[in-house]
Amino acid sequence: MIRVSTKDIIDSLPYGDGKAILVEKKTLVNSSQFKAEYSVIDFENKSKNVLTKNAYLLKKFGASFKEISETIPNFVQCDAGILYDKRVLVIYPNGEAGIFSREGELSWSGYFNYHEETVSGLALDGKYFWSICSSENSVIRYYSQTMQVDLRIGGKEASTFLNPTHISADSGDIFVCCGGNKVRRIDGNDFTVSDYLNFDEQIKQYHRFGNHSIAVLSSGTYLLDE
Repeated sequence: MIRVSTKDIIDSLPYGDGKAILVEKKTLVNSSQFKAEYSVIDFENKSKNVLTKNAYLLKKFGASFKEISETIPNFVQCDAGILYDKRVLVIYPNGEAGIFSREGELSWSGYFNYHEETVSGLALDGKYFWSICSSENSVIRYYSQTMQVDLRIGGKEASTFLNPTHISADSGDIFVCCGGNKVRRIDGNDFTVSDYLNFDEQIKQYHRFGNHSIAVLSSGTYLLDE
């Protein structure tokens, strides 16, 4: 593992072949506010270079990034995905969500919840997307055309996902950080769940990008080769 940051990580997303975007949180001196710093990680060269805010927004929200980023209050601390029909779905950690048209107009806003508990996170899967409900120890798949629950894995009394905290997708598989220091994988073909990675410390985020991945741990953010 190669550590590339000791700052709080707000966001991470793919950026072309062998590269990923990392958004770090820099707290301003004598203030409760923070500044977002954007970087591109090159997995092959193990390098980290500065990225412009607009390049980050374009990758996250698509062509209508300007309209969307001017509408939502905090564009770095939400999960976003460009759906199969080019609409853009945005979900915040508190379950607040919005759907934007191709032109960047807000067409729907509301909250995601399951059994009256907050649903958060976003991992795209074709015409579906996956989220987590930490209070219910569950991972939930939604049909993006109707925004209705299509599939649930886990449950409040089950040990499949204990306190899931982060979800991501790559090559059809779904990866869930849960149980403090564990990443579990949902097989995209048959939905079987298995242990994928275990760490000696808390895992906050995990993102796989083909043969490479990023693990955000309590001690920092690391590049992994898989």
